[in-house]
Amino acid sequence: FGSSRELLHAGRALPSVARMGDSARNLVKQADQKLKGGLFSFLTGGPKYDEAIDLYQQAANQFKLSKEWQEAANCFTQCAHCAKASGSSTDEANFLQEAGNVLKRISSAEAVEQYEKAISIYNAGGRFQNSGKLLLTIAEMYEAERLQHKEVKEYYKRAAEVFELDDHGKSNFTKCNLKVAEYAAQDGDLQEAIRIFESEGEKALQNNLLQYGAKDHFFRAGILHLVGGDTVTVNLAVEKYRNMDPRFASSREGELLGALAEAFEARDVEAFVDKLQDYDTITKLDAWKTEFLVKVKDQLQAPEGADGELDLT
Repeated sequence: FGSSRELLHAGRALPSVARMGDSARNLVKQADQKLKGGLFSFLTGGPKYDEAIDLYQQAANQFKLSKEWQEAANCFTQCAHCAKASGSSTDEANFLQEAGNVLKRISSAEAVEQYEKAISIYNAGGRFQNSGKLLLTIAEMYEAERLQHKEVKEYYKRAAEVFELDDHGKSNFTKCNLKVAEYAAQDGDLQEAIRIFESEGEKALQNNLLQYGAKDHFFRAGILHLVGGDTVTVNLAVEKYRNMDPRFASSREGELLGALAEAFEARDVEAFVDKLQDYDTITKLDAWKTEFLVKVKDQLQAPEGADGELDLT
């Protein structure tokens, strides 16, 4: 049991938080009054947007403390209206983004509605990094909710497009572009996915800091060529990647891709599985690669594990 003093403090804490909502509503009334003005508002210069914004922000923070998310979001949208009326599009977009951040807790759809408004304003003002980050936020939010691939892919694609326009958004562009490739492959658009993986691999080779990652891009493109099932195309791709990046040929990924191509051409299921098993014992294959290697193995008419995972035995 706690001391009487601790119990007293605990008892005081609860109504304090509960009163936050009432205090916030009072602040909203004050803010509303700043916008309406009084009988002699024509003498005071009309609505006082800056003062109203300050009061709405205070109210929003108190609503957040009392976990009244819709009310907090409403305050931020009111701030956005005030910012727009006072001619500040930057503040308008920032407040709309704040509203979206709060609404994420109760409704993804309502959050996206506010985010999209902010994105339009950011794009109109050339603030592509800001809009790209919001589009990425939406993509990741929908991805976590396991929405349809096409919808998630579309937001990653939009994010990539605006990040490409920003001088400081190149790494985020690559991140989003690779996601587009992953989802394109899962939606059956192998050629689009291969094009992106190869493009990112070539780009990585031009950057000393990114060169090491080129092998993974080429490896994933190669796996998709195997899924395509054309042995001639597969062998040409392997040779192409080796010529583009001599280090790829001697890498574990490059050696594995070459061995898988040989096993695939020979329709040798045992060799295909053995090579994967050797690789997997040292470097665990991720879920995406496993998914598509299962597809290749299915083409070789090999048994698949009961749980759908790659059977390496």
